[in-house]
Amino acid sequence: MRLAHLALLAATPALVVGLTACSHSKDSAKNTTSTSVAATSTTTAPATATTSPNPKPLPPNPTRPPVPTTQTASDVNCGPVTGANGQNADVIAYANAAGVPGCTEGITVATHYVQGTSSGEAVQVDGWTCEAQPDTAVPHICFKDGFLLGLRGGAAPVPPAPPTTTPPPTTTSVAPAGNVNCGTVTDAGGGTRTVIAVATAAGTVGCTEAINVASQYAQAISTSDVATINGWSCNAQPDPAYPSMCAKDGLQIELGAQ
Repeated sequence: MRLAHLALLAATPALVVGLTACSHSKDSAKNTTSTSVAATSTTTAPATATTSPNPKPLPPNPTRPPVPTTQTASDVNCGPVTGANGQNADVIAYANAAGVPGCTEGITVATHYVQGTSSGEAVQVDGWTCEAQPDTAVPHICFKDGFLLGLRGGAAPVPPAPPTTTPPPTTTSVAPAGNVNCGTVTDAGGGTRTVIAVATAAGTVGCTEAINVASQYAQAISTSDVATINGWSCNAQPDPAYPSMCAKDGLQIELGAQ
């Protein structure tokens, strides 16, 4: 019994050495594995970032001034208006260097314009200038002090009605054959001028219009005998009996001497 105990004690150091060596071997393997994993993770290539291409700028709009690159404001659709022609159009308040027109004023100006009369020529509306332009998408614009409005749609003013003529009054004065004596007007000097509606190939102007045009022309004070009255071109002529005349669309008015 004593001999067996001594043999067990003698074997104990070798057992401890074996266990220590095994533990050391496992720790070395673990450390080697961790180092390999760490080395592997550090060699992974970083992801490559992609950048989207810059957007292409929009082409310039030829119907209105370009918006400066530093302009932060945008065009505003102020809503629709209905024209005298029965069609609708949206009122666009354009942004430019002057700023953006207010929609309240824009709607008011556009309404007054499209509800009026115009044959496409520029007209004055509430201090703005409005006119037609060669753009099928925005056929009418209004501008004032750098501000710009556009009418996107078919709303438009209607052409003015042609002048009406009235039957000439019965006259007692003798006039050239086919002509009509429409009466007299007073000139700027207080003299009396006889108004003759001349018969031409285009017809004979009505006396109401003839008197109105002749009266305005005779009352005009100017350094020149040339004037435009309600679309009529008036000027002096070398005829001692009728020294002044007005013409329009082939029609003719003559003013007799005092």
